[in-house]
Amino acid sequence: MEETQYAAKEFASLLGISKSELLKMEAEGTFPEPCMEDGMRIYLPHDIPQYLKTLGKPPLVDVKKRQIFLNFKGGTGKTSVSAFYAFRLAQLGMKVLLIDLDPQGHLTQCLGINHGSFDATLYSVLIERVDICDVIIDTNMKNLKLIPANLDLSPVELALTSMNARELRLKKSLISVQDEYDIIIMDASPSIGLLNLNGILASNELFVPVLADFLSYHGLKILFETLATIEEDFDFMLDNIYIFLNHYNASHNICQRARKALEEHYSGYLMKTIIRQDTKMAEAASMGMPIHQYAPNNRGATDINSFIREIFPNLPIAF
Repeated sequence: MEETQYAAKEFASLLGISKSELLKMEAEGTFPEPCMEDGMRIYLPHDIPQYLKTLGKPPLVDVKKRQIFLNFKGGTGKTSVSAFYAFRLAQLGMKVLLIDLDPQGHLTQCLGINHGSFDATLYSVLIERVDICDVIIDTNMKNLKLIPANLDLSPVELALTSMNARELRLKKSLISVQDEYDIIIMDASPSIGLLNLNGILASNELFVPVLADFLSYHGLKILFETLATIEEDFDFMLDNIYIFLNHYNASHNICQRARKALEEHYSGYLMKTIIRQDTKMAEAASMGMPIHQYAPNNRGATDINSFIREIFPNLPIAF
């Protein structure tokens, strides 16, 4: 994963102005002079909020969000979607914190970060009481940070069992940093345990990726029953639950049937956006590259853009 650099024309387009307007405002001193590289103007994503403010446009987000991607069924592709979604939000200027809740560390790998390149995981925060700021690591994007994971996170379930207020430790840990980020995104393992319960209780929005098959469809019943128990036991309510179809192939009859079943029984939660089947998404994840860098014009990248527009319909930028 590399830092995104925008040329003047693309950056101006994001801001909703022309390149000539951008250059004129720079010449007048309204905007700062950009960095230069090989004689070309270079603009960076983390500068977008200040440019929007100068233009008198609203901020990228008016309400900060904490989101978790979770499904008790494995193989739904949630990790690659959550990584690509988070990276794209950072590309569009948001300050993003990603949290890997899975000891396999697949989210960490999706960002091209080696398991041996960091010393601490969420285990250090929840069990050893290390300040959460000390386990957040930088990525190549200035406005995208990560709490990584590897097998060192594995003992966390057992260690949490004997601790007081064990279900709320992540929520309390995030209090000191959550206002620094526009959005906090967590990727959970396909199970229900104390770590994922911590993730749910620390979130206000849940994303549930579903394959267009009936095993995934029936798995939703278990998930919603579990959520109902959590809501009752902890007097807790998520602001939003989003179900979305992933790896969807409209040419398959079973996909169409599963989609109709979801529309009939989960219409209040089902997103309009569908993430279509795309081999480029899998290739990008395996190489530790976001889809918007690996194949920015491919349908996977297009679908992630549509996904973001549905979640953030009032974004003051054009993309």
